[in-house]
Amino acid sequence: MRIINECTIAGVPCLQIDPYLPPVGTIILYHGWGSNIRDYLFFGSMISDWGYKVIIPELPHHGERGNLAYFDTGILQQHFWSVVIQAVEEASTIVTDILNTDHSVGIIGNSAGGFIAGGVCATDSNVKSAVILNASCAWLRSEEIFREHDGRSPMSAIEAENFRKYDPLFNIDASNDQAFLLLHGKEDTTIPIESQRYFMERMSVQDIQTSLKFVEYAGVNHQITLGMLQEAKEWLEKYVHVER
Repeated sequence: MRIINECTIAGVPCLQIDPYLPPVGTIILYHGWGSNIRDYLFFGSMISDWGYKVIIPELPHHGERGNLAYFDTGILQQHFWSVVIQAVEEASTIVTDILNTDHSVGIIGNSAGGFIAGGVCATDSNVKSAVILNASCAWLRSEEIFREHDGRSPMSAIEAENFRKYDPLFNIDASNDQAFLLLHGKEDTTIPIESQRYFMERMSVQDIQTSLKFVEYAGVNHQITLGMLQEAKEWLEKYVHVER
């Protein structure tokens, strides 16, 4: 039977979901802004049914790690990137801990979790693949779009440099054998698809096209669809799945 446990990995509260049979790999699943690990239990259980061990880490200031007025505009602007960056930093130790027992690690994230998934995979060559749902791998461009929409002033040079340390656009190494799947609704009003299109345009000059795929979904807002799940399942089978 599927086994679900609460655990702590590298000081981060997590849910661990073990599949019915020996796992074919391990997937780290990051939830979105304003959610918590319990909200992603169904999603994680589905991935476990695909044969993977699933680890769902709690984000800073979420769940038992605290809370915020998540959809207050000022709070969102103040804390969004600090939560994303802290989660990326924590993930390095989580991945190292997982690799003590497991050999094939992938990562999936939705919305804020998608930003994290991209940042982790781009900065940690031990992660074989990332599936990024309704997010962006061009962090600087995303923040520019957010600020333009809100009528805020541009980033300072110091702020931009801090972004570059983790922004997938500036950190993906074409020599690493990694794979990125980007899935996004064309009508997303929360994380506009334009920044992900910008990422693809910039990456087109680099020699990683065989392991980079972008799928746009017409008529879809900031949502996860069955088509996205099927695409993710097939991608993981190709890039993360190992024989039992």
